[in-house]
This record gives sequence, C-alpha cells and structure tokens, in this order.
Amino acid sequence: MKRALRILALAIAMALVAGMPLAVRPVAAHQQVTVGEFVLTVGWRDEPAVAGYLNGLDLGIQHRYSNGTTVWVVGVEGNLTAILSTGPKNVSKALDPQFGRDGWYTFDVIPTRAGTYTVRLKGHLDTTPVDVTVTLDDEVVPASDLDFPVADPPASDLQTQLDAANAAIAGLQLQLALALALALLGILVGAVGLAMGWRMSRGQRKTP
Repeated sequence: MKRALRILALAIAMALVAGMPLAVRPVAAHQQVTVGEFVLTVGWRDEPAVAGYLNGLDLGIQHRYSNGTTVWVVGVEGNLTAILSTGPKNVSKALDPQFGRDGWYTFDVIPTRAGTYTVRLKGHLDTTPVDVTVTLDDEVVPASDLDFPVADPPASDLQTQLDAANAAIAGLQLQLALALALALLGILVGAVGLAMGWRMSRGQRKTP
C-alpha cells in the first residue's frame, strides 16, 4: 500500500514538473498594470519579437482580493478588446485564451516593421472598467539582426543589380563604338593626306 502511494505521489510530481513550462513562462520584458483589484501582465508572446515573423500578445490577468488571495481570471476574453499600434498605424484584435495557461490571453499578429509597439486594452473585468495603454518593452527587431549566415539578397535586389550592370555595359559599348568611329575617321583623313601629298610630289617632278 505504501509503495503504491509513493508511486502515485511520484507520478503526480512528474506531471506537475512537466506542466510547469505551460503554466510559467519568462516575462522579463513584460509590464504589470494594476486596474482595481486586477493585475494585468502584458508583453510579447515570443521574445525577442522579430519583424516578419508570427508573434502575438501575451496577456495574463490575476484577481488579487483584499484578503490577499490571488486567482487567475478565466473566461473574460469577450469582455476585453486589444488595439495594437505602432506609429500612426493601429489594428483592433479580439482576445483568445491560451491553451494550457489559465488566465492568459493572446491574439496572433505578424509585426512587419521594426520599432516600438503599444497595446490598448478596453472593456471591463466584472464591474471594473478597463482602459489602459501599455508600451511593449521588447522592441520589434529587424530579421537581419538575427540572420545567420548573411541572408541572400531578394530577387528584386538581384534584378536591380543586373539592370545596373546592363546599363554599364551599354555605356561601354557606346564609348567603344565612338572610339572606333574616331579611329576610322583618323585613318581616312591620314589616307587622304598621303594621297594629296603623293599627287603634289608627282606634279612637281613633271614641271620642267
């Protein structure tokens, strides 16, 4: 009986350890905002955030009661709307619960520009109105910062380089044609000069 209990306890401990990566995630670049009795933890779902790659919001919501009890808040995705912004651009996003992480919500987005992003959360939690704007601490970086080895240039860049090379070749061909024309003209002028000199020399020899 005791052996069976030890095996059961070991199995439960192993399950808890295996589930920890889903329940706990590093939030070094996340911010916490308090709204009434609620604490909102906000950041990027994947850090660092890279331009051109799929990412999303990482939003955790806890209810901290006056008696010191803290509970993760579930089932409120329909009560909040997120507005993601960078520069003058913004987009409204609906929140979805994260699988295996009670109290955590997200939306998918591919940030296409490097720089600073902010998210505005609007709605209510129970009877508490929510309208907060949070700057996501982890700035979106260009993919070139993480590329290894050096990324190949896109086809558009290769075409631009090819067009420039063709233009340079055409210019050289024009210069060569002009040089050949000038050389032929020089030869022709020289030949005419020799002919005239020969005729003049013959005319002088015939004069008594």
